[in-house]
Amino acid sequence: MGVATKLGLYAVGLVVVFAAAFGAGSLAGPVLPEWPEGHSEGTELPAEGEQDHDGGDSAEH
Repeated sequence: MGVATKLGLYAVGLVVVFAAAFGAGSLAGPVLPEWPEGHSEGTELPAEGEQDHDGGDSAEH
């Protein structure tokens, strides 16, 4: 077996493995955590110093 044949078979094997993993992931779907009732997934608010202020009290004119 030549080097080109071995590399070709290796590439085909990688494609098969990744296709199988992708197919299994598509079948399983996203796994989301169970949220307690009354709670929803929220976003964190930025810290006071990280907030973007677009007000008129800025030093730039």
